[in-house]
Amino acid sequence: MTADRALVRSPLAARLVAGFVAVAVAAVFAIAGMALWRNGHSVGQLARERQHDTTDLIADTLALDYQQHGGWLGADTHSAVMLASQAGALLTVTDANDVNVELTGSMGGMPHMATDAHGPTRVATVTVDGRTVGTVHVTFVSGALADAERHVRDAMSGTVLIGSIVAALVALAVAVPIARRIVRPLRRVTDAARKLGDGDADARAGEHDAPGELGALNQAFDAMADRLQANDVARRNLAADVAHELRTPLTLLQGGCEEVIDGITEPSMDHFVQMHDDVLRLRRLVDDLAMLADADAALAGPTVRTQRCNLAEVAEAAADSVRPLVDGNHQHLLRRLDPTFVSGDPARLGQIAINLLTNAARFTQTGGTITITVEHDPTTGSATMSVSDNGPGIALTDRAHVFERFYRGDSGIGGSGIGLAVVDQLVRAHHGTVAIADTRIGTTVVVALPWVG
Repeated sequence: MTADRALVRSPLAARLVAGFVAVAVAAVFAIAGMALWRNGHSVGQLARERQHDTTDLIADTLALDYQQHGGWLGADTHSAVMLASQAGALLTVTDANDVNVELTGSMGGMPHMATDAHGPTRVATVTVDGRTVGTVHVTFVSGALADAERHVRDAMSGTVLIGSIVAALVALAVAVPIARRIVRPLRRVTDAARKLGDGDADARAGEHDAPGELGALNQAFDAMADRLQANDVARRNLAADVAHELRTPLTLLQGGCEEVIDGITEPSMDHFVQMHDDVLRLRRLVDDLAMLADADAALAGPTVRTQRCNLAEVAEAAADSVRPLVDGNHQHLLRRLDPTFVSGDPARLGQIAINLLTNAARFTQTGGTITITVEHDPTTGSATMSVSDNGPGIALTDRAHVFERFYRGDSGIGGSGIGLAVVDQLVRAHHGTVAIADTRIGTTVVVALPWVG
């Protein structure tokens, strides 16, 4: 309950609820305004029609009186005056010569007519036997029409007030649960982000079933947190691995040097060769770390200098550079290189090819075969460079992770876990993709780049 109250009191929830209520009340007022305008127009039209009808009825009544008395002299206008009085209007009659006719009645006193009639005047002719014998002027009270409209407006005002209250309550009842539904996952993400920033690696947002983009946001945040935690574990493992990798050759170097210094061992070629191998081991580890940092910089900044280059020539140069390693392992290197042009940095692309070839040479048995292939597909607009070998291959459980930095696997992949991560970074910097192809024998790594023809 306390959490729900906190959600409702949050600025975003308050704005959402206020927005719902404002929209509902505004809709009621808009509909009421349109209805009031329409009803007022209809009432006004009806009132005008009644005024015309009243004027015509008075004219017809006077025509009958004129016909019965043979003229205006002695005509009984009591009925006409009664109609005008009932309509709250002032009646004036003129004859054919536009002279006012005196309104008299056989019954004596005449009905009282309005004296403050300053509203619209309706005119109708008095016609007898097809001849115009006079004109009727009926002036209505100016407030008559306003009274009708006011009655409608008063009735609508009460309805609008009640409708606004009902709409506000309904909007409130609907908005509060919706606001909670929206704010809760956002609050979870905020709290999880704060905890993650404070060092709690296990902080997660949850609420993956939140509606629409909110659920996607929470899922993306948790996936990011999982990756960060995995990277953090990998970095810690790397620190331990690097310490171990450095400690062994350094210990051997230190021991060998101390033996020579203390005179325990005489300097010999075998002794120096062993020390040289330890130095090379250290150098490879340092070079791998430097390559990874370089690849990160290539992806994060404008260090990739793109130009139109022949991927086949880049692969050819890379194959030549690793030839001594391949020959030293008594392996065979096959080249299937079709001229294929891409937009990229030749030095970075060469680094990709060298890393893949070096990996293949490292994990392919003596006498094995390594093949580098460059080709393109005009229909898909893709240029591919693949390196395959007939070595032991990569376990299915490891294939999804081999491009993650520092990943070394449990199935004998070995190495520092950096080489393929460097390849992945550099390929993405060229807007391409890299993947492990599904093969029955060995390993095939396929790099796909946009083909420029």
